[in-house]
Amino acid sequence: MDRLSSIIVGIDFTQCSATALRQAVRIAAWNRAKLLALHVIETLVVVEMQAGLSTYVQEIHAGLVEEAKKEWTRFAADVPGKDAVPFEVAVNNQLVEFEDRIRANKADLLILGTHGTGSSNEGAGTLATQCVRRAPAKVLLVREDQPGPFKHVVACIDFSPTSRDALDNAVRVAIEDEATLHVVHVFQPPWTRFHYRASTPASGPDFQKQYRDGLLHMLERFCAPTRPDVAWTKPHFHLVEAASHGRGIVQFVRENHADLVVLGTRGKTNLRDLVMGSTAERVVREAPCSILAIKPTA
Repeated sequence: MDRLSSIIVGIDFTQCSATALRQAVRIAAWNRAKLLALHVIETLVVVEMQAGLSTYVQEIHAGLVEEAKKEWTRFAADVPGKDAVPFEVAVNNQLVEFEDRIRANKADLLILGTHGTGSSNEGAGTLATQCVRRAPAKVLLVREDQPGPFKHVVACIDFSPTSRDALDNAVRVAIEDEATLHVVHVFQPPWTRFHYRASTPASGPDFQKQYRDGLLHMLERFCAPTRPDVAWTKPHFHLVEAASHGRGIVQFVRENHADLVVLGTRGKTNLRDLVMGSTAERVVREAPCSILAIKPTA
């Protein structure tokens, strides 16, 4: 990822979070970034009430924290570079704690496993999805089977400024991991909306070819390198025809066996007050690969 100085990786002691830790160590090394491993013990007790807890409950919390620290020693024993990673334990609502720590550490990136104690062949779990929606930083969701370099990276482009940021981050990953970079734009052809009308020039093959050629040229121009310090990676450009952007991205990822998809959480057509656009929601929910979600610039 591009220009990172502080990274937080969530640890829940599952195999998926072990994979996330390995990716976090790799990415921190690229950027010479500070890395914090954080385990949050979920509690229904709000932070403001903790001062009034009984001594007995406070002792229970202290015991849970101590057990988590012992488990970290065992859990991370075979992860290269883990000795340089500080580990902290908090008792709080998990989402709230991650949000607070990101702000306190001015973190650029939060890394989580796609799933905690549950499992699924596709998509992300509840906490991971909530963090993509709410965390004030980029979020990388790592699948359990992806502990090492990424080989096929997909950058999703909708011509918004956020998708340009997504491209820059995808380029960085592709350079560091020597991965193949696919740049994808999903579109809904205008001529598919003419099914209720008589044939028009816009429904003919010549117009359709001209439209696709123009769209491809627009995509290539939008993705032209803007910084001389970033080597270009000779990407493969793709136009994907689909009824929705999210469906088209998920379809492309499956068919091309991508192991990382990079996209903005809000696109060009999303209203500003939306927490996360419908495209990002669908990709996070259904994509069978790791996901790097890029937030719009404030």
